[in-house]
Amino acid sequence: MSILCLAVPASAASYLDSLRALSRNANVSAMVIRLDDMSTIDEINPDQRLTPASVSKLYVAGAALEQFGPAHRFTSRFTTSGSVSGNNLNGNLVFVGGGDPALDNARLWTLINGLRERGVSRINGDLVVDDGLFGNVPCLTKDRCNAQRVASHAYSAPLSSAGVNFATIQTNVYAGERAGDPARVELLPRGLSGYRVANDVSTGLPSTRPSLSVWRTYDNGLSTLHLRGSLPMGTGPYKIHRAVTGPAEDTARVLAAMLDDMGIAVTGSVRVQGNIGGGNTLARVESDTLAEQLIPLMAYSNNYMADTLTLDLAADSGYNRPLTLPLASQALEALADRALRENFPMQASAGNGAVLDSGSGLAVSNKLSARDLVALLSYMYRQPSLFPAFYGSIPVPLSAPSRTLKQGNFDWLTRINAKTGTLSEPVTVRALAGYFRLQNGGYGAFAFVINGTSSRPSLSYRQTVTAYQTDMESILADY
Repeated sequence: MSILCLAVPASAASYLDSLRALSRNANVSAMVIRLDDMSTIDEINPDQRLTPASVSKLYVAGAALEQFGPAHRFTSRFTTSGSVSGNNLNGNLVFVGGGDPALDNARLWTLINGLRERGVSRINGDLVVDDGLFGNVPCLTKDRCNAQRVASHAYSAPLSSAGVNFATIQTNVYAGERAGDPARVELLPRGLSGYRVANDVSTGLPSTRPSLSVWRTYDNGLSTLHLRGSLPMGTGPYKIHRAVTGPAEDTARVLAAMLDDMGIAVTGSVRVQGNIGGGNTLARVESDTLAEQLIPLMAYSNNYMADTLTLDLAADSGYNRPLTLPLASQALEALADRALRENFPMQASAGNGAVLDSGSGLAVSNKLSARDLVALLSYMYRQPSLFPAFYGSIPVPLSAPSRTLKQGNFDWLTRINAKTGTLSEPVTVRALAGYFRLQNGGYGAFAFVINGTSSRPSLSYRQTVTAYQTDMESILADY
């Protein structure tokens, strides 16, 4: 029997050479440790707090797992204070939003089918969406506030305990049958009201390249979906998601269209009202488990899911409504302080703590150091009932949807689990934090946070991503 002996490099070795060179022209905080003995492999300004972007989502995952547990499910319900007589519901039908970060059309269909199973085909009353769990959440970031009037993306979607489809409008675009035909635009669900479609997408020859630009505007109570471009014959659907203006109001429209499609008539109005309270439950639908929801949250860096989950923490703790993200994010700051105290007590007592004003990382006021992030990773590693769900939610580059992680060698692609973070304004932000497997089977943790400066706000992909990837690969080669 042979025994494989691994040389253990000296802790004073310099591995972060590329990041160290970058730190002469940018703000860099970096730290890499072995978790079993907490020994430092290398570090650069580990206590400098910088804007972390989406690596903030690691705190959402950790705090939610601690407070709710991996098996927790969010429940959305239909309730009424009226009565069911035959096929008639005599009273209002109330949809009570349960703060499900991933509620979608498919689950709404399940909920409506539960109503049909009760025999209800006519509602002699109003359809009401109750978004009182969070209250009316204000937009406090530039992207979300701007998106209320003009939305060219999905990442800036507004927040609500009764939101559906990540607070986005879903659209399928199909090329026409012949060159020159207009493309066909389909809003989901069918019959959705409240939107005007300005379609200027044409059909090109099969050999042409697709080009598609889609944005939504809001004016005088009406949203307009603008589409421009050209699609080659025989292609589609092109699935488009754009942030909505009012998530609870949009859920009301989605439910109205679905009920109509299912043959359930609503005789009254469709409206939003918070904190209705009371009533009997007619139907309910549960979400996937929290552990299952964290996987797409992290893989696609879903801002809506992360910030909704942050608000769920505050709602569950009984905070006064309406909730705000900075208020709800106090739970994330508390976790950051707790993790730092338990893992680096000397640094925890040295000054002010981490700043988290949003779970998604959209808030540029978020401030984390590499040590903060490594402390969190160590803290979760030492919780055997939570670590499998936390670790399992963080993408492995080989199977991650993000192209940012796909360019490295085999060790990089298979031996790390990493969450990325990216912002472009007011300065470039690139961040990466996660775990790596040691050659002896143990675990290490790493965190890299890079910010541009006022004199050099923009940093290239090669300066940032290539730098931390090159340095991490050198560590993986020796450890």
